[in-house]
Amino acid sequence: MNMVIDGALAVALREQCQMLGLFAGIPSPAMIEMAAFAGFDFVVIDNEHGPASIETTEHLIRAARSAGIVPIVRVSRADPAEILRSLDIGASGIQVPQINEAAQARLVVTAAKYPPAGNRGAAFSTRAAGWGFQGGAAHLERSNAQTLVITHIETVDAVRNLDEMLSVSGVDVLFIGPTDLSVSMGYPGRPDHPEVQQTIADCIRRITAAGKTAGLMLTAPQQWTRFVDLGARYLTFNVAALVGGAMRETVAATKGSP
Repeated sequence: MNMVIDGALAVALREQCQMLGLFAGIPSPAMIEMAAFAGFDFVVIDNEHGPASIETTEHLIRAARSAGIVPIVRVSRADPAEILRSLDIGASGIQVPQINEAAQARLVVTAAKYPPAGNRGAAFSTRAAGWGFQGGAAHLERSNAQTLVITHIETVDAVRNLDEMLSVSGVDVLFIGPTDLSVSMGYPGRPDHPEVQQTIADCIRRITAAGKTAGLMLTAPQQWTRFVDLGARYLTFNVAALVGGAMRETVAATKGSP
């Protein structure tokens, strides 16, 4: 298994590069390959809202690695068992939703890292360890150094506790979810509401000032410059929005709006 890909995203973020990712809630290896060929830097296999099984997730990771794009898995919740399984099948990083306090963030780090940094169970017969061909102490050291830990900021509680969570060692990226945040703030379906946008901007500044990477889901390419200028460097689009938008534009340009 190609191990070089695992450190690529972590190194780029440490070097202050802006990285573009695709949220893949549609469990299609072909879609992931297309994202790689199009020039996306990483793909987030969405197992919070997507339907993929653990077996399908393994194939999606395999497609990403074969195409040369970094595979991140968003798990459904802060469940150590789900985190372990996702990493053991070859995810380069783990993304965890609904993290609202420092204790939850520490739980995620502990589940994602081998001792002494955490308590992830060690098994060298896994895909992550090259089925034993790339296991041993080198695998443990490499994984602890290269596995990305991404936690979500998507509720008013998370915003309130942000400074406390920024002190948690081992969290690499704090990812802001505009849709959930808008719901939590009382503006459901209105992530562009001025108060939501102001909260997002404030979070990005605080995350960046603490030396962490700020992440965000974008809804339009025109947002890229604004949020990069604020300091965000882990930026994503949703595959369903991109594909659906292209379909809508095609229909409108040919048959007309439905």
